[in-house]
Amino acid sequence: MTQDQTQAPKSDRPAVLAGLRVLDLSHQYSGANAAAILADLGADVVTVETPDGSPIRTMLPKKDGHSMWWKVIQRGKRAVTLRLSTPKGRELFLKMATQFDVIVENFRPGTLEKWGIGPADLEAAGANVMLLRISGFGQTGPNRHLPGFGTVAEALSGFAHMNGFKDGPPVFPSTTLGDGVASLFGLIGVLAGMTSKLKQGTRGVDVVDVALFEALFRIVPTQIATYDQLGKAPIRPGNFLGEHGVLRSCYRTQDEKYLIVSAVGPQAIRRILVAARAEALIAECDGGIMVNPDTQAVQRFLSNCNVHLIDWMGSHPYESLVADLRAADAVHSPVYSAAEIVQDPHFLAREDVISVPDEELGPIRMQGVVPKFPGRTHQVRHAGRARGADNAQVLGELLGLTESDLATLRKDGVI
Repeated sequence: MTQDQTQAPKSDRPAVLAGLRVLDLSHQYSGANAAAILADLGADVVTVETPDGSPIRTMLPKKDGHSMWWKVIQRGKRAVTLRLSTPKGRELFLKMATQFDVIVENFRPGTLEKWGIGPADLEAAGANVMLLRISGFGQTGPNRHLPGFGTVAEALSGFAHMNGFKDGPPVFPSTTLGDGVASLFGLIGVLAGMTSKLKQGTRGVDVVDVALFEALFRIVPTQIATYDQLGKAPIRPGNFLGEHGVLRSCYRTQDEKYLIVSAVGPQAIRRILVAARAEALIAECDGGIMVNPDTQAVQRFLSNCNVHLIDWMGSHPYESLVADLRAADAVHSPVYSAAEIVQDPHFLAREDVISVPDEELGPIRMQGVVPKFPGRTHQVRHAGRARGADNAQVLGELLGLTESDLATLRKDGVI
């Protein structure tokens, strides 16, 4: 394999979002992550934190008192403090807002309006922005004022109900899935809205309204259609998805490692069966069982495949299994932890694990920039910064405030 194939080409072309200015008011993961991705792609992002400190800074794990959450999801952003609920904070914010293209917030609906910095206030101040608003239940509807975090989204969306094993309780993800998915839908909305502004020549404040529960609900594909047409709510299947008409599960090998296989359609299933030397099941696959209109017959076949794979995987060491699966060109993967990820040659070749400078802890390894843009170079400039680290630079640059002005604002608790 050539160097060009293993390593992304470097370029002097600007980052895709160079010149975009983003004001991030987020105090939780969903909004902060959306803004971090914009920063990854070249936007100038200024994160606004209350002088008392963001709740994100309290999240564990920490090193020397510094949260890893803050370091990762505030990366690449300039950090300022501003108490938005005060009259002076409101005044300064509205002046800043007119100089940005995007504003991101994830307060409970009505909070910005209460402080006098909602969409109508921004319009009156002359702002021309996409306003991304992420909240638990959205800006409308009977539950709009209820508090909500990602776990609520995972519960309400049907996602948790479908996870776990049949004889066990619903299982929630061990990381911020609901928030993360909402952040991506928020980005879609922002970029779609900006495209609309560009094409249609409109100005003013356009709101993108993302509810945490709604985003995750949207990506669970068939639960509502199945209930509507078949009268059945999906059940918790564990790792085996035979009821979906696919061959997918997680297996323990003879040497106590974990390996997954995944296949949709007869050709992909056949490759797994070839690797597992399941001759009778191969013949059944070749006989057209996967296109049989009898759903129960298909599920019986997939269940028999799963039983064979449990025995095959449990009787052979990991390396032997991988060799057979690769020879058959079957879709498979080990189950990685962070310890394996940071050493994997493919992750490293694609710069998916990078070292990011940090003034407080030194270099920190974290995820790289996603998605990739061949022919362009993107970089993460630094990890999440200290509270108010860029007050003098940003507030001086945008608002013309002097050090004397900043000292007065600090004394008054505004910054």
